[in-house]
Amino acid sequence: MNFDYGNVLARALQVTWKHKSILALVLVPMLMSFLFMPLFAVPFFLMSGSDGFVFTDTAGTVLTTAFSIFFVLSLIFSYALQTLSMSAATLGIVRAERNEGSLLFLDLVRDGIQYFWRILGTMLIIGLTIGMVFFVFFMLMFLLTLVTMGMASFCMQPIMILLTPLLFLMLGLMEGAQVAVVAEGLGAWDAVKRAFQVVRANVWKYVIITIVIYIASTILSTLMTVPLMASMFAFPVMFEMGAESTYGAMMAVSIAVMCIFMLVVAAIQGVVGTWMKVSLALTYLRLTKTTEDQVVFVEELT
Repeated sequence: MNFDYGNVLARALQVTWKHKSILALVLVPMLMSFLFMPLFAVPFFLMSGSDGFVFTDTAGTVLTTAFSIFFVLSLIFSYALQTLSMSAATLGIVRAERNEGSLLFLDLVRDGIQYFWRILGTMLIIGLTIGMVFFVFFMLMFLLTLVTMGMASFCMQPIMILLTPLLFLMLGLMEGAQVAVVAEGLGAWDAVKRAFQVVRANVWKYVIITIVIYIASTILSTLMTVPLMASMFAFPVMFEMGAESTYGAMMAVSIAVMCIFMLVVAAIQGVVGTWMKVSLALTYLRLTKTTEDQVVFVEELT
């Protein structure tokens, strides 16, 4: 099967750049997570206590309970928002590839609601099976690293190298299942099985696509973040050289640079994440389209 890697990657970049609504849909869950981050720091400031404030056991119990409820609700909200955004973004990719339907942000959100539960089903099926295996492995690696004071991380590096392509394939399986729901109208379980068949038959195509994007994103991230990190490290050096009088100004500039750094990282992750999603979705669409054309051609011959 003749598969044009360059065409898929270039087309994915074109879709990402031309249809900003798809990029926005991928960025929404990420931006929401940034907004929630300061709220999780509130209990730690309260528990540290302050002048005139007595942190009693009752107050601690109430705060812990409220924070636990907030954490669970925010987790549910975040997962639901991610599912809705992925449904709408996948619908946008399919429409962009087929050149049909509206690609406006609100239209994609409204039309993507019909796929919400099936997309959620694919995410849960893959997350609770393959994803759980990776989660258990990484938690085990983390614990062993703590126990052995870092030695386990060096010993497990070969395993990590072998697991990297498997992580890429899991991404391909996830995106393939979502596209199967939208483009082929399959249910959650059937979509996962269909995507698994396609990924298994084209393992190296998915691995090559994801590795190319990973290397390109690493280079891009390095070029854009190194200058910001260098400027942040310059302030402690200036302070040690005797610039005590400008300590307040340096702190203000450091905080500003940190905020800019986080925004730049979020923007890079959003663009790269969208490019990855579009590339994997187009890979699935191209591979399944080629297979369907071959089947039709054989039937016509017979």
